[in-house]
Order: sequence, then C-alpha cells, then structure tokens
Amino acid sequence: MANENMDVKKGNFGFVEEIYPDVYKKLCEAEKKTYIDCSSAGQLVRDAFEIWAKALADEFGIKVTSKNGGNPVLSDYLYTLQKNDKLPKFDKNQRMVSYISVANKKEQTYWDALWRRFCNQCVHSEQKPDEPAVTCGNLETVFHVIYKAFRYEYVRKKGKEAAKKIPQFDTNIIPIGDNYVINSYTPLDKPVSNCVREFETCSYNETGRINKYGIVRMFKKGDIDEKLLLLRDQEAFSEAESEAGIQFDGNVQVDVLSKLSSDTSDYYVVIYKFSKKPSHLNDALLKGMDVNAKTELCKKITSILNSFHNLTTPIYHRNLSFDSIYVCKGKNEILDPTIIKLDCAKIASEEFGTVIANVQNMQTMIQQQKLLKYSAPEVRTLFQGGDARVNWEKADVFSLGVLFGDIFNGQIEPGVVPAMKLQRAGVNMSLVQLIDKMKNPNADLRPTTETIIQYFEEME
Repeated sequence: MANENMDVKKGNFGFVEEIYPDVYKKLCEAEKKTYIDCSSAGQLVRDAFEIWAKALADEFGIKVTSKNGGNPVLSDYLYTLQKNDKLPKFDKNQRMVSYISVANKKEQTYWDALWRRFCNQCVHSEQKPDEPAVTCGNLETVFHVIYKAFRYEYVRKKGKEAAKKIPQFDTNIIPIGDNYVINSYTPLDKPVSNCVREFETCSYNETGRINKYGIVRMFKKGDIDEKLLLLRDQEAFSEAESEAGIQFDGNVQVDVLSKLSSDTSDYYVVIYKFSKKPSHLNDALLKGMDVNAKTELCKKITSILNSFHNLTTPIYHRNLSFDSIYVCKGKNEILDPTIIKLDCAKIASEEFGTVIANVQNMQTMIQQQKLLKYSAPEVRTLFQGGDARVNWEKADVFSLGVLFGDIFNGQIEPGVVPAMKLQRAGVNMSLVQLIDKMKNPNADLRPTTETIIQYFEEME
C-alpha cells in the first residue's frame, strides 16, 4: 500500500528534490525503469551519483583532480570526498555495509562501493563475473542505500525534525514505467498463475491529471516454464489484441511492459489499462446491488466471455473467478465489468497453443477455497493427474455459473452457493435452474455463453 504521506508521482525519492533537484530527476527516471530496463536504470543512477558528487565538491570548496590526467571521473570525486570526510557516515561513524549478489554468491561491500560497482556493470557492455550482477534485486539494494544516503543528507541540510516526515523506502511503490503505484499486494491466484505481485496504478497527462488507471501483473521469469517462455515470445496476447482492436471490451487495453524475450529485466510485466478507476469485484459492491443490477452485471460478464470464445482464434480464460473481475462505475453509477488476468488462458490455435501449459502447485491451490470452487470437475481431475477430456469453453461456463451464484448471493462464499440460497435471495426460478445447468458435472449438458446471453435477452 502506498504511504499516505507520499506523492505517488514522485516515487520513493521525492524528498531528494528539495535538496538536490538535478539528482532527483535522474533517480526518478531510474526508479521508473526498475522492472522494465534494469541496465538503463543503473546508468541513470550512475549519472545521479556523478551529479551529487560534483555538488558536494562545490558545496565544500574541494578541488578534485584526476589521477590519470584529464578531467576527473566519478572515482576521483569519491576518493577526494572520502579523503576529506565529506561522504555520509553510518552506524557509529562506520560506513554502511550492504549485501549484493555476485557470481551466484552474496558479498559484503560498503554503500558507496556498491553504488559505483553496480552502476559500472550497467554502463559497460561486457559484465565481469566478480562484480555485482545487473539484476532488479541488486538495483533494489542500491536504491535502499541511496535512500539512506540522501536521508542522511536531508538531515544535514534540513535538520532531524524535518526528516521525520520522510517514510521508509518501500519497494512496493516503485513506479512501473509511467505507471505510479496506488496499491500493491500479493495476488490471491499466485499459486495458480505464479504472479508474484499485483499493483493498482495510475498514469498522468501533461497537465498533471490522471490519464489512465491500471492493474499491473508481475511475474519472475525464472518461475515460468520454458514452454510458456516460447509462447510468450510469440506474444500470444497480440493475437487476441489484434482481433479485438487492442481492447478486449470498451473499457480495458492490454500492454506488455516487459517481455519475456527481453534481457533487460528479471520480470515479465503486463498491464491492463482502464479509462476509469477499476475496483475488484467484492462483497461490499455486491451487497449494494439489487437483483436487477446483479442480473445486468452477469449479462455483461457473459457477453465479454462470449466475445473471447468467439474470436477467430478463440480464447478460453481457464482461471475465471471473482478475482479476475474488475468493475468501473459507468453512467448512473451502473457497474461495467471487465474480465482480466488472462495468464492461464488457452489460445485455441496451433500457432499459439496454451499460454500456461500446466497449472502447477495444486495442493496450494486447494487451500484457496474461494478459487478452487470455480474449477470444473473435469479440470480438477486433470490437475490431479487424472485422465480427463476438457472442453475449455464449457469449463469456463462452469466457472461462470459459480460466479453467478456469488453475485446473486451478494457475498463471495468459500463454497459453491446452493440453489435454495439463491431462491431465498429472490432470484428468478428459471435463472436458478440456468445456473444449475451451467454447473452441471457433465460438461456436455452445460449451455454455451450464447445460450446464456439469449436467456438474459428474453428476460428483458
């Protein structure tokens, strides 16, 4: 969760702007590139170091000369500043020590050496195995020490009392490109999708007003199997995007911020961009809706899923649940839904195959009862190593039927909502019967999304 006292547009280093505005500009741009282009971020961090070192030398009237003749470089500035005792000191006048990853091992190094060594690796095309690896993890460590160094400088320039307003460094609010983090959390579907972090974001236009909202999904490349790597390299999403005009519905766009084929980041990062602020489908929203509003919501969700199934190259979601539904308030406060989190989707094409070949870690998923209940019986059999023929279109319909139960129940239950409870909630008997058909253990007896849409149209 973003700190309430922090301007998300400034990231972690907003306070640096007050004391070193030119340094802040570099750090701000570096932070944005953390999960997208680690090497470029490191180069910007090196630029920030040089600007700061020169500013310190000027402030204290220290003349810096080059050891090798010519113009002095960063190492010359650091040597001279250290010699004159002008670099920040930590821990009872001992310089701060941090751990970095070097050649598959951890190594201790002083904060200024870490900063310089890591940045040198980013600047040079050929990386040395005995120097810090150019990874997002090492960059985050560098950011931590930079943060402490400039907090020290802030105290020196503004005083301890003024520095109390500066919060702790928070990796969860690091901007992702031009998308600033409003909220961050571990996603509920992590055991299924391997998504390590999910972010609610916003971006701004030139006038400073919010331009787009976003849901960013981040995956560590090492957690994704080789088959998926190959499929992502072919940009499976682009098949659906091109057919749907880049928009899966009228509200959301999909963009890949860091590709699996890219060697500039440890992460695969995808963003779903919204024109209005999205909210997770949750109990609070459902409890505020009457039966008519819930019926309209279900109809809209079905329409989106139907559009996936009826693309020239069909897409089957395979992970449909309340957790993959986001809603935006439209005209007259009516909720417009969007189905996202296509990380487990199946692209019905010989070229693109299955986006995630096998959903792993089923035992962990079983603990997530609110998600497990959405899996059709044949899918559970398949997950557990059994021999099952799965019609993924009908598997999606099963998940949709369970979702309908939650929506009309007005609360997301750990188990499947029984028909009697829906009847007591005032749901039309014919609709209750339709939901039961959608959840039929026999996939062949489940209706298609087109049949479900037809039912809703006949209700009107």
